[in-house]
Amino acid sequence: MQPKYSTAIAIAGAGPVGMTLAIDAALRGVDVILIEARAAGEPPSAKCNTVAARTMETFRRLGVSEAVRAAGLPDDYPTDTIYCTSITGHELTRIRMPARSERTHPGFHDSHWPTPESMVRVSQLYLEPILYDRVKSLPNITVLNRTSVEAYDQDETGVTLHCKGEGGEAFDIRATYLAGCDGGRSTIRKAMGVSLVGDAEISRTRSSLIRAPGLKALFGDRRPAWMSWVQNPKRSGTVVAIDGEDVWLVHRGVASSEAFEDVPLEESIRDVLGVDADFSWEVLNHEDWIGRRMVAERFRDGRVFIAGDAAHLWVPFAGYGMNAGVADAAHLSWLLCAVVKGWADPAILEAYQAERQPITEQVSHFAMKKVMENIEAMRSGGSIPPALVADTPEGQAIRQFIGQRLFDINVPQMSPEGLNFGYYYEGSPIIAYDGEAPPAYDMGSFTPSTAPGCRLPHFRLDDGTSIYDRLGSDYTLISFGADETALLQAASAAGLPLTLIPATRPTDEVFRHQLLLVRFDEHIVWRGDEPPADAAALASQLQGQAE
Repeated sequence: MQPKYSTAIAIAGAGPVGMTLAIDAALRGVDVILIEARAAGEPPSAKCNTVAARTMETFRRLGVSEAVRAAGLPDDYPTDTIYCTSITGHELTRIRMPARSERTHPGFHDSHWPTPESMVRVSQLYLEPILYDRVKSLPNITVLNRTSVEAYDQDETGVTLHCKGEGGEAFDIRATYLAGCDGGRSTIRKAMGVSLVGDAEISRTRSSLIRAPGLKALFGDRRPAWMSWVQNPKRSGTVVAIDGEDVWLVHRGVASSEAFEDVPLEESIRDVLGVDADFSWEVLNHEDWIGRRMVAERFRDGRVFIAGDAAHLWVPFAGYGMNAGVADAAHLSWLLCAVVKGWADPAILEAYQAERQPITEQVSHFAMKKVMENIEAMRSGGSIPPALVADTPEGQAIRQFIGQRLFDINVPQMSPEGLNFGYYYEGSPIIAYDGEAPPAYDMGSFTPSTAPGCRLPHFRLDDGTSIYDRLGSDYTLISFGADETALLQAASAAGLPLTLIPATRPTDEVFRHQLLLVRFDEHIVWRGDEPPADAAALASQLQGQAE
């Protein structure tokens, strides 16, 4: 069959991960076809409700961060997380986080974060239309809705996608590369013959998106919360403010002894909210789902790659599932485009799995650990104590004790500074390591470092501009006064795209070297006080040509 379409990069799945990859590649001047089974404008699941700071940095580069920041909750709606016995019940503890109008105020847990872009609490319901508008604004992206990839074949020069369109039409697409961003049930991953490995079931949840205009009033005189974690002897769950007024997402936990259908939809919602039969709502959408901790055995099959939920699934603690997928997408787009545009050797593509798979494995364990810590805090005796909801001195003492434990456990989850800025790449073929080990990090904290593989510590240039806003689209050489001539000449001779930024060295002692070579994604790939003795060899390594 003669292919109906041809392109450099075909992407299966037009969720946030697939659209990020498409936008990034298109902005690099590469043609993309984006294939999505849903109709244009069909709403996604509402499970993802956090856009991480690192994701916002990516969105800033793609030109959508302002729109994302302005979406969803009203300007004055707080992003606090509370732990309570129900929305109308006792509050155990509160992690205060800013409303949009409070973002410049000091004293919040993320006020000091080293970034020009703070995290944003916004539902995927609002995020996807913003990304889709950006997709449609770029002429070198073709979107095929109501279309699925059924199978693929590949050879030495490309991939042939066998697709089914609206009405059952069968047709082929010819692409140089294929990226599977098609979710946890990924057709592309299955066609690759790749399995997910890990913990197949950690939790089960019933999630209902509801319209309940009276729910905000249940907070009474208290500051409303963006997320409310509920634990009581009847039901555990979580309530998330979607629009800050009428629309809410209500998760209810399903015990290991229960089947999904054993948890009555209406009764379980009432148990989490703490309301009686007089309180009413409308169910807009419902989904039963299983929390897992699973990572794909490999992320690549020749010219075919997977990213996002197709490559890794984990319980949504710290809200990092979609965000890790966006990082996958930006990383993969850069590598694919480097080869398509001809400045890198195809061997550079080995860096995708070498870098991204270990990171997703780390994040999955961070999330798993938080699940276990929270279970232990609430159920140290095997079950939630009935006295937790009692208006007695014993109940008050239990709530105070458990509340402090929950606060200490979950500040790192709700303000995951380490998860955003601490991760580093080890064992990458396109990073020139110098023997200094990157500092350890955890979910809530990290130590800035310029060791190769680490994220460039944030600083501002003399004119106040964030250094991240000046980084080139591929590699950037930041010079604090050294002679960078040999590096620039080597890059030019090799055809390596390299942007030069002369800068005043920040006073922070972490900046010990005169030269820093940094990628588009802010990760340092080399450092020194003068160019290396063999600058040409370094340029070759950064192109994926190292021996």
